[in-house]
Amino acid sequence: MRIATIDDLFEALDQTFDEHERGDRTSARAAGFWERLLRREDHPLNTSLPDEPLVDWHGRGLLGEVDGTRVLDVGCGNGRNGRWLAERGADVVGVDLAAAVLDDVRPTLPSRMEVHALDILRDPLPAGPFDLIYDSGCFHHLAPHRRITYLQRLLPLLRLGGRYAIVAFSQERQPSAGDRDVLATGDTAGGTAFTLDDLGRIFRALRPVELRAVRPDVDETFGADFLNAALFRR
Repeated sequence: MRIATIDDLFEALDQTFDEHERGDRTSARAAGFWERLLRREDHPLNTSLPDEPLVDWHGRGLLGEVDGTRVLDVGCGNGRNGRWLAERGADVVGVDLAAAVLDDVRPTLPSRMEVHALDILRDPLPAGPFDLIYDSGCFHHLAPHRRITYLQRLLPLLRLGGRYAIVAFSQERQPSAGDRDVLATGDTAGGTAFTLDDLGRIFRALRPVELRAVRPDVDETFGADFLNAALFRR
């Protein structure tokens, strides 16, 4: 088959990633990988603590009024960030590939949080609009070309005036391969790192509120010095 459309191009690139053992970790086929990772006792994400920037932005009022808002928690894992928001009055929908992990935590979640196992690039998404879309660690595992799909699917779910927030690997402190190399090999390795400028450019359809490094060792929060955080408003 010869490439004639953008869909043809993306499908051809998808095949490159499907064929690599460290390729596409965003489809349902990768669910077992994430379930094993999130259940490891020594893994940093096996924690109940909310992200440091989430707590900070809420404390400074940068998220707006949280009580009564609708939140989409993308790549929610064990639900730690969504749980924290639900405990402050938000109605949270968490989505993740790791169905078994979601089954483990579902009985313990606040009544204002629900979770669903789905592929954000390919499955039907929860209906919007949302006041906040929060992504902690999902975006940096996408294949480079599928960032476009992510933006096309997720950003329309954000209401006018709503916030989009992301926590992702930092290229300044944890460099990763360039996109051309990743596209050529299909190897996503441990994920893609982004500079703060990268995040500003990728999410340029939104208005930046704050872009900064994540601060480690803030009491009662999860933070690591290899992470960047960015908050935008539509």
